[in-house]
Amino acid sequence: MPPLVSIITPTAHREHLLPAIARCVLRQRVDWEWLILDDSATPSAYLRALALQDPRVRYFHSPTRLSIGAKRNRLIGEARGSVIAHFDDDDHYAPHYLAHMITTMRENDADLIKLSGFFMYAPHTQFFGYMDLNAKVGLHYELSGQSVNHIEFHEKMQIGADFVLFYGFSYVYKKSLATVSVFGDIDLCDDESFIRPVVEAGRKVIAVDDPQSSCLHIVHPGSTSRCFSRYSMPAFVLPTLFPCYEGLPA
Repeated sequence: MPPLVSIITPTAHREHLLPAIARCVLRQRVDWEWLILDDSATPSAYLRALALQDPRVRYFHSPTRLSIGAKRNRLIGEARGSVIAHFDDDDHYAPHYLAHMITTMRENDADLIKLSGFFMYAPHTQFFGYMDLNAKVGLHYELSGQSVNHIEFHEKMQIGADFVLFYGFSYVYKKSLATVSVFGDIDLCDDESFIRPVVEAGRKVIAVDDPQSSCLHIVHPGSTSRCFSRYSMPAFVLPTLFPCYEGLPA
């Protein structure tokens, strides 16, 4: 029997992060397989060993450099599940994350589900917050990994509804969408290149909040995009909301 969901993770030069994301995968409460495509200079000793121990883990190494979008396309082509889930190598996914996302997607008869609100943490500044992609105006905290700045969103900034579509670390969708769209051969905004044709084709995309504390987006100096947190919260509540999060490895 094929697995319900194929978790895909493109990675490169992040060997120190792989044990943490592996723990997130192994704790998921659905029938899964995990596919990783790595174009680091040398293959991951950790993932090679894990794949030998657990047949649900499928590790691929490319000797040539690939874009993040190209890696996602290749992983989807290898996937056996009927549902694809993005697990980025530097984020944290709680044990109930996939079960909740897939149930919500099915209850709404959606083709793709993502988070419109999510918790975020920047270890270098110890900023803990919550991002609300539906908030078009008001005070926000701009995070770059090494700094926190205040920024006021206002109407003239023209932050459109499609802002909700970005941040693909939480994409969960039917594999059949691969017949509608592919990821661009790019490293930045590959999520946007995929989701826009899906929306234009009339497929149902839903974006939901995260009241169950199911996903923690990590912002660090190596992050590829800036984030704008709508709310700031005291960092001491983070272990209560995310008891399995063990911190960003050195």
